Amino acid sequence: MTALPAQDPDLIPIAREVRLAAQSLARHVKDHTATLAPHLFTVLAWLEAGPATAGELAVRERVTAPSMSKTVVELEDRGLVARTTDTKDARLKIVSLTAAGRRALLKGRKERDEYTAALLVSCSPEELAELLAGAQLLRKVMDQ
Repeated sequence: MTALPAQDPDLIPIAREVRLAAQSLARHVKDHTATLAPHLFTVLAWLEAGPATAGELAVRERVTAPSMSKTVVELEDRGLVARTTDTKDARLKIVSLTAAGRRALLKGRKERDEYTAALLVSCSPEELAELLAGAQLLRKVMDQ
């Protein structure tokens, strides 16, 4: 979905704060959790929903096909994904999550969630409730 330009100039400072906070949190978590590089983690997360071709993954990640091919080869070398030939089109390789890939994905999520939780320990119960409500609202906005 392509967002329309904001018609209300009062939304711009709010939008800026939301964007900067989200970027800061994502960068902070990425820089402090080393289980799996973000580009590898994201591909595993996409594959959790089901097998895909490298081309489909490239479109989802908005990267070039050669870039995704390198990522898939790295994941395959680590035993986190498997590639098989498509039964309907022998030219295509289907990428799927292995059991080790699923474990790595769960470990990466756990590490990221635990790190983020550690950032929240100094928040009051009221602040935690506000953060939860804000996160839920942001998800709702993104799902529109």
